[in-house]
Amino acid sequence: MRKGNPGTADVELDLGRYELRRLGRRVRLEKKPMDLLILLVTRREQLVSRQQIVSHLWRSDLFVDTESNINNMVRKIRTALGDNSAKPRFLETVIGKGYRFVGPVRVIDSRHAPRGYGEATPLGFPVASSASPGPHERPSLAVLPLILLGNVTDDHGLCLGFSDALISRLGNTEGINVFPVSAVLNLPTEATPLEIASRLGVRFIVHGGLQMSKGEWRLSIEMLDTHSQRSCFARKCDLDLRRRLEVEDETARQIASALNRHLTPPALRQRPRYSHDPFAYAEFMRGYQLSSSGDPAVLDEAAQRLSSAINRDPAFSLAHATLSLVCATRHFEVDPANTWLEKAEFHCARALELDPDLPEAHVSRAFLLWGPSKNFQHLEAIAALKRALALQSNLPHAYNRLGTILAHIGLLDPAREMYERGRCFNPRGAVTHSIVQVYIWSGEYERAQEQIEVWRAESPNNKYPAYFAPLPAIMTGRRKEAEILLDDASRLAPEEPLIISLRGVLHALHGEAEPALACLSQACSSPKSFGHAHHTYYQVACILSLLDRSKAAFEWLDRSVSTGFACWPFFTKDPCLRNLRTLPEFELLVSSLQARFPPQLGML
Repeated sequence: MRKGNPGTADVELDLGRYELRRLGRRVRLEKKPMDLLILLVTRREQLVSRQQIVSHLWRSDLFVDTESNINNMVRKIRTALGDNSAKPRFLETVIGKGYRFVGPVRVIDSRHAPRGYGEATPLGFPVASSASPGPHERPSLAVLPLILLGNVTDDHGLCLGFSDALISRLGNTEGINVFPVSAVLNLPTEATPLEIASRLGVRFIVHGGLQMSKGEWRLSIEMLDTHSQRSCFARKCDLDLRRRLEVEDETARQIASALNRHLTPPALRQRPRYSHDPFAYAEFMRGYQLSSSGDPAVLDEAAQRLSSAINRDPAFSLAHATLSLVCATRHFEVDPANTWLEKAEFHCARALELDPDLPEAHVSRAFLLWGPSKNFQHLEAIAALKRALALQSNLPHAYNRLGTILAHIGLLDPAREMYERGRCFNPRGAVTHSIVQVYIWSGEYERAQEQIEVWRAESPNNKYPAYFAPLPAIMTGRRKEAEILLDDASRLAPEEPLIISLRGVLHALHGEAEPALACLSQACSSPKSFGHAHHTYYQVACILSLLDRSKAAFEWLDRSVSTGFACWPFFTKDPCLRNLRTLPEFELLVSSLQARFPPQLGML
């Protein structure tokens, strides 16, 4: 076993994974002690007072015995670090004041604290070095929806709208990761800004309120730096709804200036992002808030709200783009009826006609191009997503979709990079669960299994983690375990062709031809898995290959490729396709895919 010296940086604090490691091994630490450790590390060599700890970890000290709680947390941190209070190597106690973190620690995937802890500017940014920081090492910022004060209603959708406007204007700010609206949509309203900053894992938090006074809206907004726990920007002004866009632009410029940054040209848009019609604006905001749901009923309501906004203002380009994406998702995931597809295509075209530089419109176009109706046009969809990200870089769903497309065409390392880039704009740097595909198709089955377990715990009724769960076991020969996991998946989605055909693969691995072919027939007779039929075709190819029907197996593999699944590296290592790899046509297929999808396609 490797022996480590506590005086070296054998302690790792991985903020992306939210875990502490010593000598490469994970050390379990409860949430509150971990949050305290993160606070202390991000203010390394600085005194952190007990009052600052209270403000960071609790809303107040009225109902919490903070004295004993802090003492207990410090003990747990010292135990986790192997530290000694009498001769501290990591955590010093400043009697009567607080604590100071002094030990060596390697911070990984840090947005709370850049690696190196060099001399800081007034806002705590590290002094520039010869190496440019990666996206995970840059500070991050979240803009919360405004709080409505007083006995009034937000009939104009101002609270969320103002947040989204600032986010879209600040999205391309150099040197800082600005969280998208999706990250702040459903935060608890009772939480303090510091609690939300800790929950999201951001350094800067912009928050504020709206109040009606003498018939006029009054705006109050502030930006907190969680390093220093002080305000680094504040503004109070009247908000005339007719001048809302000017106020949003000026506030964005002032925030950028406070961060010692300049807004890049794509963030200064020539066309208004929102409708000037109050009713259209309010309906859009309600639909926008619902549009990220995976629930078909909620998506239907989102579509109704967005349609209402467009009926009121037919030139509302962002509403068209958002409605297109809702309809495309509904068509791809739930209902293959042409009605949804036609709506998606119409509203996408209208959004681009009204505003060719609207990032969301290009994302919507990519979702349509990479779908069954367009026979999964990989290259065109990739180009559309790159265009969207060039216009606005903080679009995690664009990175995630780009990662998924690249994975499907065998560019697994570029796909992984896109998923990693998207992490910067997710709470606490969480990577999308879609990265499971990369892990499985790369042969990283242990990592895949870990991610799947997290996904299933978060979404127990989601059929996709249930479908992926048996795959690592199947690939590594743990067939009994795979059978149990398949039973779980079948109970959740008994008519899902993905799961039915996967059961056929398991039967074929056992040499059970008759039930394997019965599963094949049942899977191919169902239209349920409309958007993912190419995976069903691939598993049909696996069944036939395992049953020594190589010619038919290759034809189904070729069909899988032509309908969207062209992950050739997986084809070359999947044990289920072993019988096909000696065929000349298999070698020709792989070489043609390598030539068609070169690695540079994955570069932004």
